[in-house]
Amino acid sequence: MPFGADGLGNRTEAKTLMKLQTMMAGLLATALSGLIADACVVQIRVACPNDTAASGVEVCIAGVGCATTDNLGIATIAVPAFDTYTVCVTASTLPAGATLTPLCQKVKVVDDAPPVVLFTLGGNICSTPPPQGPCWLTGGGTVGKTQGVPNYSFGGVVYPGCSPNAADGGNWNVVDHSTGLHFQGQQIIVDSCSGVSTKSPKVNVNIIDFHGTGILGPNGGSTSVPVSFVGRAIDNLEPGGGSDMLYLSVTDASHTVVMQIGNSVSDPATIATGNLQIHTSSCNN
Repeated sequence: MPFGADGLGNRTEAKTLMKLQTMMAGLLATALSGLIADACVVQIRVACPNDTAASGVEVCIAGVGCATTDNLGIATIAVPAFDTYTVCVTASTLPAGATLTPLCQKVKVVDDAPPVVLFTLGGNICSTPPPQGPCWLTGGGTVGKTQGVPNYSFGGVVYPGCSPNAADGGNWNVVDHSTGLHFQGQQIIVDSCSGVSTKSPKVNVNIIDFHGTGILGPNGGSTSVPVSFVGRAIDNLEPGGGSDMLYLSVTDASHTVVMQIGNSVSDPATIATGNLQIHTSSCNN
């Protein structure tokens, strides 16, 4: 859930914090054309294996509501609570020449790291890939597991549509289940796109390196501190569980590491569930 006042602190400070959070949420939603960065949301992307996507495709979460995809094939829907939901694509809204099977998937929302649901299109719409170029990232899933509980949950988007301006370069969330801390990367800069061609989706790079600043605080709590971070995502296969890799190092103002996934940039952790997808669509527009 979003950070909010817990009634224990100064009321004026709490009201100010809530106003700032409300303003930030509104700005993020507008800048991303529906890609919201608040917790308790489900991010859905409908696209071809070659990364071609279409706007106006309706996606619905049973008992919650519906939304339509933007020109990156992304839609987000806020959910009322941590639970398991059924996400479906409305077949009648698919673009001409597109096919999709299955039309529905289940997703479990367990914490503040937004999960990602990927629907892969088929048909004639997927025959021509978008131009190759720089890259951007979508992802969601978990890393590790201890006594049945993930060590980390992650989710978000980096440079949506290759834009450094949309919501300051995206929003990247990680929840550390061992400490109960929630990291939010709020200003993100992509340093490089490199690696080899993949089919997940079919693009000419599979590594994205990025850094930025954000906040760190209790998961669902009311306080936070400013932090900086560096990250690397490697998109190896489709789906990504057991293959894709993630590195993230978060440091506070004293340069102390307060959260880390993987040993180093050159030795990232393999994700246990979920997916990391590197895209090049819209990068040359």
